[in-house]
Amino acid sequence: MNTIFVHRDGRTEQVTSIDRSWLGTGAAYLWVDLSAPSIPESLVLTDTFGFHRLAVDDAMGQAQSPKIEAYDGYLFAGINAGDADIAFFVGAYYLVTVHWRDSKAVNDLMDSVRHGGKIFVDGPVAMFHRLVDAAAVGLTPVAEKLTGWVNVLEKRLLEKANVDLVTETLDARRDVFTFAQRLSRQREALDRLVRNEVVDLSAEMAFRFRHVRDRLIRLSDDAHALDHRLAGVLTAAASLSGRRWM
Repeated sequence: MNTIFVHRDGRTEQVTSIDRSWLGTGAAYLWVDLSAPSIPESLVLTDTFGFHRLAVDDAMGQAQSPKIEAYDGYLFAGINAGDADIAFFVGAYYLVTVHWRDSKAVNDLMDSVRHGGKIFVDGPVAMFHRLVDAAAVGLTPVAEKLTGWVNVLEKRLLEKANVDLVTETLDARRDVFTFAQRLSRQREALDRLVRNEVVDLSAEMAFRFRHVRDRLIRLSDDAHALDHRLAGVLTAAASLSGRRWM
């Protein structure tokens, strides 16, 4: 499903189609959201905006590898969130988002736009920041869930280790490692943006994105700490039981 908002003449409205006169002129800001788009719906990426085929192929993938890349006149970004990965195309006068699962970050911003929020006034890059920040916030429950799992496993393993518990602990280490890797890649992508390696940002926007990056650094540190705890409890359980688990 495609959702389209246009901001022009000082007001924002939801529309059903894109007037090509809005593109690249500065007369309007556009936000086009593609939620689990069909092939005909996805043609807006190639036929209307003319995005590069490689970026479109990335956006149409249901899982995003965190990245930020510069193309001619726009940025492409893949961002992970707790509920849905989001692909972004960010131009001077437009923002296009693509996701395959329901996204709280996107839904919340849409609600704000529909209820008179002045989101478009600061432009597409600021909207991109809002969504990336919300996506980072959405990763916190994932970290909390993993922490709860580790707490339980730590207690149970030290009380009475067995093969099933060790197997579950190894599964937890795998999930924690995967989460830490995703956080690290996303942090590195945003770090390139903060350092103006991809595009020149204003000092204010660089500060905003640095705040998001710092949030990801804290989450990444927490994930690595969980991995160390799991490694330590496996070692302790092996010593207590006289068996070698690793």
